[in-house]
Amino acid sequence: MVTKFRSAVNNPQIKKLPPGSACQIGLNWQSRGVTEFEIERRNFMKRTIFWLMIITLVFTGMANAKTYRIGTHHWIGFSPNDVAYTKGFWKSQGLDVELINFTSERDACNALVNKRIDIAYQMMGTWIGFYMEGLPITLVAESDWSHGGDKVIIKKELDHINKLKGQAFGVYIENPAVLFFLHKYLDSNGLKLPDVRIVGGLEAKALADSFIFNRLKGLVLYDPQALRCEKEGNGRVVGTTASYPGCMPEGAAVRTDMLKQIPQEDFSKVFKGWSDTVTWISNTKNWKEYREILNSKTFAREPPFSEEDIKAMYEGVRLHDRKMLWERNKDGGGLYVWLEELRIMLKESGRLAKDFEPDKIFDNTAITEFLKTDR
Repeated sequence: MVTKFRSAVNNPQIKKLPPGSACQIGLNWQSRGVTEFEIERRNFMKRTIFWLMIITLVFTGMANAKTYRIGTHHWIGFSPNDVAYTKGFWKSQGLDVELINFTSERDACNALVNKRIDIAYQMMGTWIGFYMEGLPITLVAESDWSHGGDKVIIKKELDHINKLKGQAFGVYIENPAVLFFLHKYLDSNGLKLPDVRIVGGLEAKALADSFIFNRLKGLVLYDPQALRCEKEGNGRVVGTTASYPGCMPEGAAVRTDMLKQIPQEDFSKVFKGWSDTVTWISNTKNWKEYREILNSKTFAREPPFSEEDIKAMYEGVRLHDRKMLWERNKDGGGLYVWLEELRIMLKESGRLAKDFEPDKIFDNTAITEFLKTDR
């Protein structure tokens, strides 16, 4: 077969083939020899392997990209999460986020402990309560605080809180966060926590219904359900968290054993999404869009709120910008002070089920490292 091929090559009667044709390439191979052809073949294989490796690395990176599941809550204080997700403030950094909106603090904590979510936002006192139950929780950043959004409400026919001494008093969750605020209010009015019978265990809407239908005459609740108590339940606000600035801080926590598994780079992207959103919200030109995000995302399960209601709720929180994030989360900062005050209150009231040290239950490494590089 080889002999026939070679004779054909040397046959002058065979029509000359056009350059670049398959047969011409074959002829060139014959004329140049096996060694040169082998070199080209090897170079071709090297180029092919190189590009296959590049393609493999790209698709492997895509397959291994972490999707962070962040738990938030239907509360305006955590609305920066909804804005960051909707506006793409995380996506623009290359961070893939799935946002899950919880209506129950317990559900959010269970999801975190059972690793169904990676990071979650709640009141800091809520996290302390779960920690005292023995759950592996570590605080990682204070992000905001209630500043009037949490309210003490009583029926209008009652002229003073002392009229409820010895009676049932509702709280949307019986945990250190709410009890610390109620403790502050009662103490300023000559009462102590044991002077009222705490009723917990109801979600916000159910608690508001109990007040509206006169099963309770006093409670602690937050907007928007607190607004219902005022409008539909003949309620009167007699105290708010604004009277005690910083008494109800809120923020993010992780499962303790997951803390070291989240890279600092990704933590920074999460916090940058928050801080960029706070800047965006502070621009009044964005308020029309902000209201749309609140009604469609943050309060998706509620009837749309008016601009007036949105403004009232917004005034009830303080979303931390970069400067306040630093002041509250730095070593010895505001959150450390609050944790120590909370610990003392719990101990003195007999509610310190499990002792804690502020600098151990709160790991500020991720938030402070972000702020040092982003200030």
